[in-house]
Amino acid sequence: MLAVLLQVAGFLACVNADNYQERYRPQYHFSPAKNWINDPNGLVFHQGKYHMFYQYNPTGDVWGNISWGHAVSTDLMHWDELPVALNAFNAPSGPLTELYYSGSAVTDDQRTSGWGRARKPPLVAVYTSHYTQDLTLPNNKTVRSGQESQSVAYSLDDGLTWIEHEDNPVILEPPAEYADQYQNFRDPFVFWYAPRKQWVMAVSLAFQHKVLFYTSSDLKDWSHVGEFGPVNAVGGQWECPSLFQLQVDGKSRHTKWVLMLGLNPGTVALPQGSGTQYVIGSFDGTTFIADADSIHSPQAPVDFTVFEDWSEPSFSASSWTPTGDFVGKGPSNGQVLTLWDGGDSIVGTLMSQNFNISSSYIQFQIGCCSNPHNVATYGTSLSSETTINLLVNGEVVRSTTGVSGGGMIWSSWNVAGLLGQAAQIELVDTSTGGYGHLNIGQIVFTDSPLPAQANWVDWGPDYYAAIPWNGLPTNERVAIGWMNDWAYGTDIPTSPWRSAMSIPRRLGLKTINGKVQLVQNPQPDLSSLESRKPLYQRKWGRMPSGNITLPVSAKTLDVELTFQAGKDTQEFGVNLRAGENGAGVRVGYDFAMGQMFVDRSSAGDSSFSALFPGVYYAPLSSNDLGQITLRILLDWSSIEVFGGKGESTITAQIFPNDSNLGVSLFSIGDTRRLNLF
Repeated sequence: MLAVLLQVAGFLACVNADNYQERYRPQYHFSPAKNWINDPNGLVFHQGKYHMFYQYNPTGDVWGNISWGHAVSTDLMHWDELPVALNAFNAPSGPLTELYYSGSAVTDDQRTSGWGRARKPPLVAVYTSHYTQDLTLPNNKTVRSGQESQSVAYSLDDGLTWIEHEDNPVILEPPAEYADQYQNFRDPFVFWYAPRKQWVMAVSLAFQHKVLFYTSSDLKDWSHVGEFGPVNAVGGQWECPSLFQLQVDGKSRHTKWVLMLGLNPGTVALPQGSGTQYVIGSFDGTTFIADADSIHSPQAPVDFTVFEDWSEPSFSASSWTPTGDFVGKGPSNGQVLTLWDGGDSIVGTLMSQNFNISSSYIQFQIGCCSNPHNVATYGTSLSSETTINLLVNGEVVRSTTGVSGGGMIWSSWNVAGLLGQAAQIELVDTSTGGYGHLNIGQIVFTDSPLPAQANWVDWGPDYYAAIPWNGLPTNERVAIGWMNDWAYGTDIPTSPWRSAMSIPRRLGLKTINGKVQLVQNPQPDLSSLESRKPLYQRKWGRMPSGNITLPVSAKTLDVELTFQAGKDTQEFGVNLRAGENGAGVRVGYDFAMGQMFVDRSSAGDSSFSALFPGVYYAPLSSNDLGQITLRILLDWSSIEVFGGKGESTITAQIFPNDSNLGVSLFSIGDTRRLNLF
């Protein structure tokens, strides 16, 4: 028996109907009227308003001329877009000589900075200055092209206009031991640490997989006091760190600290894409110590079939076709393929024979080095990648690079959406510089996901650079993320804007299955935006395997689904934005795998990137009654799924056909009886 409770509600538009009716325009997620946005910045609750700054290009819909855009809201749903706050065309050292990269903002209530006045404390923004050329700044400090330094600005009119500190940057370079990382030192997150009456900054050393901690009494003079990392997922750059305290199970006397980190590339949903992970631990004002069960050691796959173990004496004997410097050579270093026998200068590729994808995962050991796949240069003389690629119909649909200086780790591709298709695996080493080689170990096929390698904030492909609002109580922590992915972010088919933000999410910590986990749930009072009565709610006496079409058609929906498996139930879920041919986005639960999923492989336009179609999974256990609960938010070009108590989320963009508005339930397996709870 499969028992189900289904409620479907609609959304009223939260944007100006005259201005926000373009195809794919989000109706209740923030997007700018025009141009490019990415990371949320400077989130601060001040004078009754939620301020959201964000990476913004004032002149175009692709990344560039990076400035801080600005919007405000009183309810986290209806946003007023304000003038650009920090404009790269107005940089003190000259137009576009300084770009305003990601950062944070605080209200300096105690006027520790000396700015403002007693009844009008300043807003202070702390951000990364990215310099585009060698410069001597107006204060005679010198910077180099590509240098990233930390700067501050303040506002005395609630964020409408900003004054940049005359002695910027306040942190010119990383500590001496990391002097060579001056081009990858960014994204400061600042907050007030009351026990020591000091400001704390967490800032990333992107390629070292470290977060550095600084303290200050006045937001101007900073001292380096500690660092954390590397741990867990290190397949790409660490960016946009944030550190904050949360109550555990709603108990004010039981709190832990959460360190949230952006990772690009190397995430669970899209190895060549971007995502967000977290670590739970303790913090004393200078030192963050991770809880033991929040750290994951690399683990090997289980229940697998070996595709390649490099035990043959030559590449041809292993049925690989070599090019370049690998012609006539073979594996080395035991069972590990090392494309480094001649140093970093050797280049070439290895292509496997064709095979049919018959398992849900392809997993492999990968080591050095970090030179990601580049669509623009792939296959040309300009290529400099060191990657393992999966090709279907000659196109790269999955790609993973190594970690410069890192050891061998297991990595995984979810290929459930490619089952039955003919494919090849390609190893590419076209980099000749330092860290210009590739190590690959075993390659295996399996239907089991890799054991956890990180704690993922979101298991989908489109949730990055998430940070929380400053200025809210510990038990009211709210965060928001960039709802896009660097793997295809500049190519998504939207105009005149490109990219949107996720729904704001209330954060908490709950003990689930004996482990403290981050939980997230939509923060705005969505009920005030929905119809007073559900669009659809019904009981069924019997339900066969297959689809049941519901009398609902919409581009925006709030779906709540609670169900309990029958004896032989394999999958159950809902199709949204479905067309006459059944295409749409499938959201459901795989009982054998114990995972919820979003399948957007047939959800609409994906022609802009071979990396876009896919099926994304998140682990989710049933509750004490054996029930599974999914909360699904559908907007014109996105879907966000919250599983259980919010311990698992999946966020994915979709670009459906305008005429595809259908909604249906689907079931696989024995579902002969279906009841409402």
